[in-house]
Amino acid sequence: MESTAPEHSPKAPDGDERDFDYLPAASAEPEPQVSSYIAIIRIVSVLAMGLCVSFGLFIMLVGVKGIIIGVPLILMAIPCYFGMQLAEKLAQREERERSIDG
Repeated sequence: MESTAPEHSPKAPDGDERDFDYLPAASAEPEPQVSSYIAIIRIVSVLAMGLCVSFGLFIMLVGVKGIIIGVPLILMAIPCYFGMQLAEKLAQREERERSIDG
C-alpha cells in the first residue's frame, strides 16, 4: 500500500513537529446564520456601549461638573447591554424555530 503522506512532515514555525496529515472532517450541516436585523442590533449595541463608557470617562476628566454628566453617560451602557441580550434571545428563538421546521 502506498502512503499519500509526505516522507518528512513539515515543521511548525516554532520548531515543533506536528502531524499535518490529519485534517478534521467538515461538518455535514451548514452553520446556521442569524438574520441581518439581529446582527445589526448586536453591532449597534456594542458600539453604543463602547461610546457611552469612553465619552463618559472622557467627560469625567473635566471636573465635578463632568462627573455629574459622565456617570449617567456611563450608566447608559447598561440598557445597551440588555439590548444585546435581547438580540441573543431573538437569535436563539429564531434558531429553535428553524430547527423545529427543518
